[in-house]
Amino acid sequence: MALDMFFLFRLGWSGFSLIGVGVGLYLMNRGRKLRGQSERIADTETTPARDLQPGVAEVKGSAHPAEDANVMESPITLADSLATQVTVEKYQSSSQGGGSWRTIHEEESAVPLRVNDGTGAVRVELPADGELNVEQIRKRVGGGEEPPEPIRRFVEQESEVDEATRYELGLLSAGERRRYSEGFIEPGEEVYVLGTARKEAGWDGEEYVIDEPTRSGDFILSDKSEEELIKEGTWGGGFMIAVGGVATVMGTLFTIGPWLLL
Repeated sequence: MALDMFFLFRLGWSGFSLIGVGVGLYLMNRGRKLRGQSERIADTETTPARDLQPGVAEVKGSAHPAEDANVMESPITLADSLATQVTVEKYQSSSQGGGSWRTIHEEESAVPLRVNDGTGAVRVELPADGELNVEQIRKRVGGGEEPPEPIRRFVEQESEVDEATRYELGLLSAGERRRYSEGFIEPGEEVYVLGTARKEAGWDGEEYVIDEPTRSGDFILSDKSEEELIKEGTWGGGFMIAVGGVATVMGTLFTIGPWLLL
């Protein structure tokens, strides 16, 4: 009986530890992809719009709405924008103490735009599998706090985001803690684009359009500089690889450890 219980303990412990191995491998793979993308950004030369050719294209310039597109409003601040990104996170406490932030809602959208670099312009459309990487402004709303008007209006209009739970404890208010992040590209803002260029019939004859990922799977539309994107991928990817490596090693040790015991 005691041996059976010890076997079940070892089996359960190893099974739980395998989760750590899985998380570690995921982080390492994600970090590897980020590092690889940053290297491809660094290796790709910026091409003037007037010199574009079909294939991989890196373009930098000011963003404006395309002829058939209208400027939209960002979801929270209602600012004029060509592309928007919103993330809502909820703080989830752990039974062991502490906790972590969990994403409960994400949304992004972009209208067709034209990027002008002074030598010409190219049409850019964000594909479904493209990456919108924009500077974000984050607002944290504490447990029991009344959210500011822009966030309250956003929650009321967004059917997929419910109101944060709030309740009164005597003279104190408590409830969920949330973070609301919003980023957007404004008309006239400088942007970076990496994707695949192709020709199509435009308003003034043939023009180039960037609306597909490269063969490596890269499509980036960002209001960050190329240098920022490279640094972000290099350091962020390196950190994920390091953390994932530690998690994988520790998870492996805890997985096989119980079976080495007599």
